[in-house]
Amino acid sequence: MEAGFAQHLLEYSPDALLLVGPDGSISFLNTAAEQLFGYPRAQLLGADHSLLLAEASREDFHGVLAGLGAAAGPRLPFAGSGRRADGTELPVEITCSLVPAPPGAADAGTSVALSVRGAAHRNGRPDARQDTHGNAHQNGHRQVRPAGAGHDAGTHPGAGSAGHSLSGDFHRRRAPGSAGLPGSAGLAGASAAAPAAFAGHDDELKAGSLRDPLTALPNGPFFNERLAAALRRPDPVDILLLNLDDFKHLNGVLGRSAADELLVEVASRLRNCVRPHDTVARLGGDEFAVLLTECLNADAVAKRIAEALYAPLRVGGSMVRPGVSMGLASKSAQTLDGAELLRQADAAMTAAKAGGKNNWQRFRPEMLNTAAHKADGETGLRRAVELGQISVHYQPVVSPGIGSVVQFEAFARWERHGRLVPPNQFLPVAEQSGLIREIGDEVLRRACAEIRPWLAGDAAYSVAVNVSGLQFQHRDFAADVLAIAASTGVDPHQLTLELTESVFFDASSDVLTQLRQLREAGVRIAMDDFGTGYSTLGRLQELPLDKVKIDRSFVAMIKTGQEQLPFFGTMINAAHALGLKVTAEGIETPAQAKYLMERGCDSLQGYLFAKPAPASDLAGTMESALNALDKVDVGR
Repeated sequence: MEAGFAQHLLEYSPDALLLVGPDGSISFLNTAAEQLFGYPRAQLLGADHSLLLAEASREDFHGVLAGLGAAAGPRLPFAGSGRRADGTELPVEITCSLVPAPPGAADAGTSVALSVRGAAHRNGRPDARQDTHGNAHQNGHRQVRPAGAGHDAGTHPGAGSAGHSLSGDFHRRRAPGSAGLPGSAGLAGASAAAPAAFAGHDDELKAGSLRDPLTALPNGPFFNERLAAALRRPDPVDILLLNLDDFKHLNGVLGRSAADELLVEVASRLRNCVRPHDTVARLGGDEFAVLLTECLNADAVAKRIAEALYAPLRVGGSMVRPGVSMGLASKSAQTLDGAELLRQADAAMTAAKAGGKNNWQRFRPEMLNTAAHKADGETGLRRAVELGQISVHYQPVVSPGIGSVVQFEAFARWERHGRLVPPNQFLPVAEQSGLIREIGDEVLRRACAEIRPWLAGDAAYSVAVNVSGLQFQHRDFAADVLAIAASTGVDPHQLTLELTESVFFDASSDVLTQLRQLREAGVRIAMDDFGTGYSTLGRLQELPLDKVKIDRSFVAMIKTGQEQLPFFGTMINAAHALGLKVTAEGIETPAQAKYLMERGCDSLQGYLFAKPAPASDLAGTMESALNALDKVDVGR
């Protein structure tokens, strides 16, 4: 038999086949094993085999392995319990066989071949492999396979990087629905040409993207959706936010594979502590959340979880007790917002950590002002910076004169405990802790790299990045900016730095020196929040400046578009006389946009056109902005 056909036969065997190396890690598995356990192959390769065994079956299974002896050949089936990716257990029959090292590789050790068959049929139920629950949710990697076709996030219509979807040429405003948006023709073509099998799997893909790939629990966005839905109802809502104590230490001692096994076991225990309609989610790392609805005694649930998680278990050959610090917050008349409820639970969890760990605390208002909570915010932000968890969202700036998106402004985003922390909460922490320089450099680097394909479409396009005055305290700030632009291949003329008025009038003369150095290299400088601080129109000509941005507080004065607000005309005309461009920000209604267009404002920005979005959504963001601009034009 040819080796290729033998491999083909193993891959499509009706039984789940696995090969476990001498160190206990999985080195081979076939399609049936993926389907039986609900994990994507990439996640199981290299993982410890005990990940697939229910805790009660591990010692018995290891005893079977020990009894295999030195001779090769299969042994009688072992009856035990496996564990799927979603944490549910299933009865299985496992047949083991030793696989000696090939000749000449004696030091490689002996592997074990496993043939695993679902045994649910023995209890009168359908074969466990027909249960697609685990298979449908196997993937944060989005590797759901429709029958007869294979695809992943890289080939599914609509997937792809910002660079791929924005590489087309796009200079002018198009009529709604016309082809011309960068990437839109390619996406539509791919969709039309895709096999019909793709059409029925959109729900599966969405479900997979809302599940944690390791535990199959709902992830942060899924949890937030359910929390928002629960808060819209009049019933009681409680949330528990929890961290495993000393998980970083356990991860270092046990190893990654065993640490993953621990997280899966924690997920399973959490599910067993709540009712079926409650939600248990993994928000990332060792952070979990529990949503309780219509619960009469949330404190009792918290106590039950703490006790259940502290019970010892064996992972990676070691006995551990996963202690947990947990915060409990409940809906009240004052806190109906999901983000606020998570913030309260976070403060209570921080108090639990400060109280000696392995305990839980119910939220009290004074917890938000404790030194421990503030320190935890700084620690969390520092960890996010170290792990590269600061992301960037982009908001379009439209030019009514040429009818196109001419700029994207970059905004730093930090997702913590499954929610986006508002910039006005974490940027002050960044400035106080000295992290602002690292965050600023990361945002600039990402913005240049992610927007560069779009910038290549027209030399007039630009990306804007906000800069803190504290960043200028480093004398090499200007050099760092130019180095980042060079390393990402962005022309400095297509980069705009936005600063608040106070930065321009800092007592340090080094600020203006560095700004002039940047302008000489081609970087554009914009004054953000113009009109709210120190400057007067007469002083603008003294500054190294290219643009002013009218603050949203002024734009908010426009209600109907019939107001008499002469200062708009004064600001715009005076700025133009000095050779400066003018952008108005915070535009939320067509009346505001039309009012400013009629007074000669060069560009417009705000929620009317689009909210800030990740780079992967830029094509849709541009389409939204241009459709909004069209409606302003025709007076709808």
